[in-house]
Amino acid sequence: MAGTQVCPRCSFENHSSSRFCIGCGKGLSGTGAASGGGELEPHENPELPQPATEDLLKRVVVQSKYEYKPTKAGFRVTVPLAEQRQQKVYVMFNGHDDEGHDIISFLSICGPRTDKHADALLRLNSRLPYAAFAIKTIEGQEFFVVTANQLAATADPEEVRKLLYHVARRADALENQLSDGHDVY
Repeated sequence: MAGTQVCPRCSFENHSSSRFCIGCGKGLSGTGAASGGGELEPHENPELPQPATEDLLKRVVVQSKYEYKPTKAGFRVTVPLAEQRQQKVYVMFNGHDDEGHDIISFLSICGPRTDKHADALLRLNSRLPYAAFAIKTIEGQEFFVVTANQLAATADPEEVRKLLYHVARRADALENQLSDGHDVY
């Protein structure tokens, strides 16, 4: 197939501009993806959170009882879902609102952005109670993501756990569609 690169791990044929395999998530050679350990890092905020926000992030992630790993900006939480699927959700500090309050952000990668799905996802946003679809550039490539924000000062741990689950569920549903059933992110 012209304009493709084959993943060395799973043999999936990816678009030639892909930095990560849609079949298995592995960084593809010649794209620079391997410099970060072959894993996407969706956040690069240089600001520092208040100590109370850092404590809240850690407490929520630990209390969720999901597998988690610290990242540069917060935590990557692996949320188990139905049919032995799982979804990674990044829980991180995302700067301040206009009044200086810390913002906690939840972000989960669904797959590479396509024109085919963009309008439908924007229309769907108006009906989503807990999260929204967005497009985010990560390591030079545009991805569909599901995201939600919460003010740290008003964050209730139970509400935060609910956001974590809903972001994961929405992202996995789109990922499943975009990747023909592969569980990549």
